[in-house]
Amino acid sequence: MNHTKVLKQAWRTVWNYRALWIFGFILALTAGGGGGGGGGGGSSTNWGYSLERLPPRAVNTLIAIGIVLACLIVLLIIVGAIARYVATTALIRMVDDHEETGQKRSVRQGFRMGWSRSSFRLFLIQLVIGLPTAVAFILLFALALAPLLLWTTKARAAGVIGTVATVGLFIPVILLAIVVGVVLSVLMKFFWRACVLEELGVTEAIRQGYAVVRQNLKDVGLMWLITAGLRIGWAIAMIPVVLLLLVVSGALGGLLALLAGGLTGLAFEGAAPWIVGGVVGIPVFILVLVAPLSFLGGLFEVFLSSTWTLTYRELRAKEVPIA
Repeated sequence: MNHTKVLKQAWRTVWNYRALWIFGFILALTAGGGGGGGGGGGSSTNWGYSLERLPPRAVNTLIAIGIVLACLIVLLIIVGAIARYVATTALIRMVDDHEETGQKRSVRQGFRMGWSRSSFRLFLIQLVIGLPTAVAFILLFALALAPLLLWTTKARAAGVIGTVATVGLFIPVILLAIVVGVVLSVLMKFFWRACVLEELGVTEAIRQGYAVVRQNLKDVGLMWLITAGLRIGWAIAMIPVVLLLLVVSGALGGLLALLAGGLTGLAFEGAAPWIVGGVVGIPVFILVLVAPLSFLGGLFEVFLSSTWTLTYRELRAKEVPIA
């Protein structure tokens, strides 16, 4: 397989096929996960004390708000997952269709291509592969941590031996998790493309994708190394962009926050100016920072998706020409 040819074609596709950018933008927005922080024990105690002093109606209102927010978060997670699988399916089909016909579909046509049984099957494939793998590694990590139970014997020597054993077991499990994660991430690309491009079911797509990888280990491995290098290079190249956007978004959001807070302070006192400033400045800061990064990340996602779709086509063409 000519890897350079595939990469050049993927880049030309990204540059000339603008409708793909929308689906890449969706992937960039739905790819990452969020995290949260917690407080200490004293903080939770103070909160509990404060809640006890609130009237029952206020407590019920806070509980209702919490439930609504939780439902909203769950809804956003579900919508984000659906959008990601639909966008992934659309990108695979649109690039394949472009290679076959030379036509460029509209965004609306792309959504029609993505909204299909195949997008749901992509979710099922990830579930079938990911769930047993997660359970297996949870058990492995639990076994690696098990020797720490020797500390419950209150024998210092036993506890030290348990700690050494845990460290000795934990490192290989982490290395195994990294290797398995890399292998599965590559295999998943072929499982998904077998499902979408050949309209196969879950089991058949897994078998077909695995067969393509097994028969072309050298080509697949080299392409993975190239894309891994490109990811590293992209991350390094984005560092100054992120820093620049942090400065611009911080300056713009801060100025608007000061302006809104200052104008509010002319009529109100207390916390009102700060609240208004935050309401105006924080969204602007997030928008100016996230929108360009998501757009650029989306272009890179389109390039990688196109690369793997073209790779799949090239490897399948060795066996059976794609009709």
